[in-house]
Amino acid sequence: MPLSHIANGFFFALWVSVCSAAPEFLWQGLLSLCDHFTLLTAASALLVGSILAFFVEPVLEYFRSLSFQSVHADKSPAFAACTALAFAVVAVCVHEAITVYVDASPANQRADESLVRAVSQVIQWAAVPFAITTAWLAARSNSWISWPLAILPLLITYVTGRGFGWSSRDIITTAIPCTLILTGGYICVRQQWDHLTFRRCAFVTTGIALAWLALAGALQLGLWLSNVRAFSVYDWTDYGIDFRFYFGWVVGLCVAPPLLQSQRGRAETDVP
Repeated sequence: MPLSHIANGFFFALWVSVCSAAPEFLWQGLLSLCDHFTLLTAASALLVGSILAFFVEPVLEYFRSLSFQSVHADKSPAFAACTALAFAVVAVCVHEAITVYVDASPANQRADESLVRAVSQVIQWAAVPFAITTAWLAARSNSWISWPLAILPLLITYVTGRGFGWSSRDIITTAIPCTLILTGGYICVRQQWDHLTFRRCAFVTTGIALAWLALAGALQLGLWLSNVRAFSVYDWTDYGIDFRFYFGWVVGLCVAPPLLQSQRGRAETDVP
């Protein structure tokens, strides 16, 4: 297998796994930001957002297109300014949220301890999607490659759970839907390999995740209404975490650059 294909596959899996971790990370960051929010924070976001919207973003777009035609040529100045400023301020707020979450832990930890905690949480959320995406990428390979990589996500789920102190319930409620997602995506990749393969995997992931969350939520609600406290499928905090986890996973599969397209484009440029 060419080294370029291995590199593309690695970064594709990394892209998807980081997206899986991002929503929960951003959610926790926004909660931290709300705890530290002041008028000074708002003014700073507006100032930096204005610079990004009116100078940095247009200049970068000019260089990307290698053309000095305005990127907002089809929009009025007022509409273009308001749109650009809105997105820039949101970007600044997201950056502030991440910074506050990493540097200002709710537990008053030191900055280095907060950073280690934040990185460990990203690894927890990203490990399983990375392993499953890698297994999908190897699904059409020789059986001595594809089968070990197909089993690896199950091992990764268990090792990650034990290594980061998950409860047995957390490991099980992660392993069941992720195994179904692994199987469904594996079938998609084996059946048809084209530039839409991972979009189909995204649909499969969405369907399984929604079905699992609906079933588990209904079961937990039934236990709660029946006043059963000895056993639980989810507490509602973990339920929200899993929802954001699957949402990020699906987003990653949708926004990551398609592998087949990049490989076809490279092949076309190599043709004399």
